Amino acid sequence: MLSIRGVLGGVVATSLATGLAVGAGTGGEAAAPPPAPVPVCAETGPYAPPPPDSVGTPAGLRLCSVRAALEVRTPGAVLDGLDLTGGVVVAAPGVVVRRSRITGDGTTAAGVCTLEGGSVRIEDTTLTGEFTDAAVDGPDWVAERIEMAAVRADGARLGPGATLRNSWLHDFAPRPGRAVDAITLAAPEGDVLVEANRVRLGTGPGLGSAVLVDPTESARHESADEQRPERRGPVVVRDNELGGGEYTLLRDAAAAPLAVLRITGNRFHRDAGAAPLRVRGAAELRDNFFVDGGEVRR
Repeated sequence: MLSIRGVLGGVVATSLATGLAVGAGTGGEAAAPPPAPVPVCAETGPYAPPPPDSVGTPAGLRLCSVRAALEVRTPGAVLDGLDLTGGVVVAAPGVVVRRSRITGDGTTAAGVCTLEGGSVRIEDTTLTGEFTDAAVDGPDWVAERIEMAAVRADGARLGPGATLRNSWLHDFAPRPGRAVDAITLAAPEGDVLVEANRVRLGTGPGLGSAVLVDPTESARHESADEQRPERRGPVVVRDNELGGGEYTLLRDAAAAPLAVLRITGNRFHRDAGAAPLRVRGAAELRDNFFVDGGEVRR
């Protein structure tokens, strides 16, 4: 195991094996100093942007291994170069998770999730394994150049203010008796963007949709919406390559209404169990085609 000394400054880290809080004082006393900003893993080295076509954890990067559930409370904290078994809860604004690998072992709700008041940028990171809810979940996050592979739960659940861009989601492996979706759009008031991703959900038992528009999933985000009524915007799904699922992109008539839904410029594979596209209700649909030609219609 590579050294992780100093990596956990600025977070509350709970060992999944022992339940012992890192940074607690002896005799039940809290540690005196406030949490410090989070440094990068020393073995990973200084940050350098990956090649333009890179997705997920950069190949050959040395990571620091840690098994923990982390709650980040320091604004602007950067978690860089972690090989983390567990998950990250973001409770502060401006957090960054980059150049890491996050593996779920069934003990955490998500690989990365945001709480009210928290925001995070996730980049050049791979998420895999078993989470109880989703690999990435919540409002106010931006994920770019991430990979989700062999995830046994939902992939990305986008609440208000969430963006998923230039990422690769594939080879989902749901647990028996559970249905999963690669991307769930759960923001009835909008302000959500899904752009330039490759999503291959596959077909078979438990595989729902590559993109599910389901604002009824957003009840946990409603309080944040009510406190920020000025944040209104469209739900946009554009320029993605999508495949798999019973319906590759689904918005059922039973879903709560959206302010604006735009589905434009996407390319669909012909591997859906029922149909590539089923969208009920008001939506802007244009320039959606199969990868081998032919327009995709609702």
